[in-house]
Amino acid sequence: MGWLVGRVEAERGEFDMAHKNRFVFSIEGSEQKGHQLDLSVFAKKTSQFLNLLRNSAKESGRDGAVFHVVGLSHGSPATIECEPAGQNYEDATVLFDSTRKWLNCAEEGQAHKLSHAVLSSMEKLAHYDSEEAAGIRIQTIADGAEDKTYTFDDRFRKILIESRKAEEKIISTIDGKLEQINIHKNANTFKIYSFIPIRPPVTCKFPASWLEKVRSALKRFVSVRGECFYRPEGAFPYKIDGWEMIVLPRSEELPSLSDLRGIAPDATGEKSSEQFVRDLRDQWAKDI
Repeated sequence: MGWLVGRVEAERGEFDMAHKNRFVFSIEGSEQKGHQLDLSVFAKKTSQFLNLLRNSAKESGRDGAVFHVVGLSHGSPATIECEPAGQNYEDATVLFDSTRKWLNCAEEGQAHKLSHAVLSSMEKLAHYDSEEAAGIRIQTIADGAEDKTYTFDDRFRKILIESRKAEEKIISTIDGKLEQINIHKNANTFKIYSFIPIRPPVTCKFPASWLEKVRSALKRFVSVRGECFYRPEGAFPYKIDGWEMIVLPRSEELPSLSDLRGIAPDATGEKSSEQFVRDLRDQWAKDI
């Protein structure tokens, strides 16, 4: 039994030695406060950094990814060093590469390739004023590649702003289940979860006059028409400004076949039911 434990520990040690892909997140306190960093700012920005890592991992199909803290330093700048916690070296590398890929896209002025979730994470992290922080950076320490630093400054923010301007807006209809209502500070939004598993949920912004209707429609299937927002390379919308909403009936409220029996007795005219169906089938065959 001892040899088995020793082998497991040896393999774990080899993985730890090989696994060098890391992120170093740093935030510097503002000049107005003598470069001292407020705990509230540190907590908020660290949470936003984690959201960026998680959303990037989700884009690579690793939803629920975990990142381990492997280094900390206090003072200003305060830094957090972390690495993806994959089941093996390959899995951890995918988690690392996905984040670095999206950071590179933004850094190189190709933020149009970012999904809404990843772009939104970067926007929040890049949004701070001079009283909160003097600077925010993410450094990637790559195994077998050159280290790179991404600075969330005015130039970086401008790239993200231009990416939003490139979005497409189309008048369309979104169908799905209404969930996650948010009315905090008049946000007036809810999420529409699609019948199609591959389509991400769509955030609907609704007018205040819909409030009671939206509340009563919670967990119901709805059809919302309005202005849909698409990322430049996105196949599905991520947001809709709702103009009209129809609450669809529950399955038990829909008519059954027995309910439809005899509902239109004169639908076939002078033809028998058999002849009516036969003529429809023949006409369909001619059309193809």
